[in-house]
Amino acid sequence: MIVPKGMTMPKRIVVVGAGAAGTTASIEARRTDRLAEIYLVTKERDTEYSRCGLPYAFSGIVPRIETLIAHPSHFYETISRIRLLLRTECTKLRPDDKKIDVTDLRTGSKRELPYDALVVATGAVPTLPRIRGIDKSGVFTIRTLDDIRNLSRHTESHGRSVLIIGAGLIGMEMSEALASKGFEVTVVEMLPEILPAVLDPDMASIVRRRAEEHGIRIICGSTIKEIVGETCVEDIVVGGQTIKADSVIVAARVRPVVEPWREAGVRVGDAGGIRVDNRMSTNLADVYAAGDCVETKCAVTGKNLLLQLATTAVRQALVAGRNAAGGSETYPPSTGVATTKLFGLEIACAGLTTEASNRLELSPISARVSASTRLQYMPGGTEVTVKLLCDARDGRLVGAQIVGGEDASWRANFASLAMHMRLTVQEFRKKETFYAPPVSPVWDPLTLAARALERKLEASIRTR
Repeated sequence: MIVPKGMTMPKRIVVVGAGAAGTTASIEARRTDRLAEIYLVTKERDTEYSRCGLPYAFSGIVPRIETLIAHPSHFYETISRIRLLLRTECTKLRPDDKKIDVTDLRTGSKRELPYDALVVATGAVPTLPRIRGIDKSGVFTIRTLDDIRNLSRHTESHGRSVLIIGAGLIGMEMSEALASKGFEVTVVEMLPEILPAVLDPDMASIVRRRAEEHGIRIICGSTIKEIVGETCVEDIVVGGQTIKADSVIVAARVRPVVEPWREAGVRVGDAGGIRVDNRMSTNLADVYAAGDCVETKCAVTGKNLLLQLATTAVRQALVAGRNAAGGSETYPPSTGVATTKLFGLEIACAGLTTEASNRLELSPISARVSASTRLQYMPGGTEVTVKLLCDARDGRLVGAQIVGGEDASWRANFASLAMHMRLTVQEFRKKETFYAPPVSPVWDPLTLAARALERKLEASIRTR
């Protein structure tokens, strides 16, 4: 680039990873600096798409898988003036030279890419459990568009029975997608109950029973011993029984992609993600990070956790992209507020579960209430179950879990705001909520749960 005399070279910003975090960072960098040279580098052959939408593309709720793609390639090159490098892998970071080495995966050619600011948004990859036969044909993960394409092709020409390893959000969303297409589905979870990262067992059991009513076979507290078959999946040995299956989906936890950044000196935290400050800066100068590859500070405990959520990723990326372009933005701690819908039930949560609270050395007290979302005389109401947790030491609200037929999501958002404000359960109980017979009862189920929790907290104080 020829620069007129008296002018400085435009800043070069390189973003590695073109998922939700990487794309958001690059677009925000462009909004912040209209003159910067921006490169967006990704190993994938597709531009950014909704990973959260993959189960719905398989089920057909989303008619065409391509509609999950957020922007066509020309959006980057022509409209946003972002240089998009598809099928390109970063193999090395050289922070002293402020360069990264990249390889074109189509041709094998290598080059170096200088940067003034670098944003790491390499996300996470599925982990395959150490199971005999895990490498057989017919075993799939659910992380990319190609994963869904490959699973769809396989199930078209093979049998109609599928076993899912892992009963987290993706595992359960895929179980519903498969069941809606007439598959025989078995879900195996090594922990005692489904959805262990987001719900306590008593709340998760509500969802499990509904899933079982829809024909899902769920086996908890068991592990896969072996995947049996000549070259393709035929049977799965689970505990002491053998289950027939034509396909296996691995929906276990995903692992943050921290290489080659760690090799170059980027600090990785105890939770396994890249350690950043509230500006999304790493310990290396002019290197930022965002998304599933980073650790997030918990709003409840102040400790670093892996909160691998799309909402977390894009909010972090906005901060990283803006600061990489010379802005000044900070990212607050997160409550990990999340939601989904399974078998007609809305599931939402914010903050910590009881197990996580104990692990992080809090003293949780909980209360659970079931109530209608409308007044009893009004038609259309559905039952919602609310569970709230507070720390017995100071009464501060630390967790909320909601399962019901409607409006679980906004209740979790309301509880999340309370946690950001560090409200006690007594303060939360006093907060005003709306009322109208066709919309909401006088006492919202959240308020009823807060009142029940307040009474339990007061009882625990009296017995100390």
